[in-house]
Amino acid sequence: MNKNRFAVSIKGVLKYNDCYLLRKNERQEYELLGGRLEKDDVSAENRLSIEFIEESGVKINIVKNLEPWLYEIGLKNIIIIPYECISIEIPKILIDEDGGSLHWIHKNEINSLYMPQGYKDTIIASVPHKSYSFFPKKIFKPTSNFVDREYYIRIHVTKNKDEVLSELLIHHISPRDFISLKLGELYNEKELKSLPTTIDRDNDTIILNYNIEM
Repeated sequence: MNKNRFAVSIKGVLKYNDCYLLRKNERQEYELLGGRLEKDDVSAENRLSIEFIEESGVKINIVKNLEPWLYEIGLKNIIIIPYECISIEIPKILIDEDGGSLHWIHKNEINSLYMPQGYKDTIIASVPHKSYSFFPKKIFKPTSNFVDREYYIRIHVTKNKDEVLSELLIHHISPRDFISLKLGELYNEKELKSLPTTIDRDNDTIILNYNIEM
């Protein structure tokens, strides 16, 4: 494991009739649908659309990006990049090809679920910070054509179009907390807004963009 790189997982918040589509995984935790960013993906948004079809059969449109956060599973550091979605086609029967179980969960039940806090914060539009899980009971075995790629994560912050921070994220600290640490008194949680993520393929880097709005 390269201590300077992170796995990246793209997740979607899909709400329908006051219920959210969630997946119950091998750790018996609820999570948002989505999956790892792969080597040949043209964009994070495209990967999310593919994952929704594979995991549920649901076709989606992506509305907007949401706040990224760090998810630690055992010793694995994963950057979660979530998006708000809307459905354009929902099949009568939802089937997860990866073997998880799918559930429509009412918004009033979210806080009581066995689910990492970062996912809950994402759903309720609160600022997510680092969340944890234990190792899965079963070891995930990827398909033969799956490429588990890790990326450098660059944190890029602007204020009035001027760059105030551009540094690589270090392990075990979530993007928001890293920004707070680096900017000190300049950091204000309410003023910092997450912008769309970009991919620098030449340097194997995912760029998390933020802007300080006064």
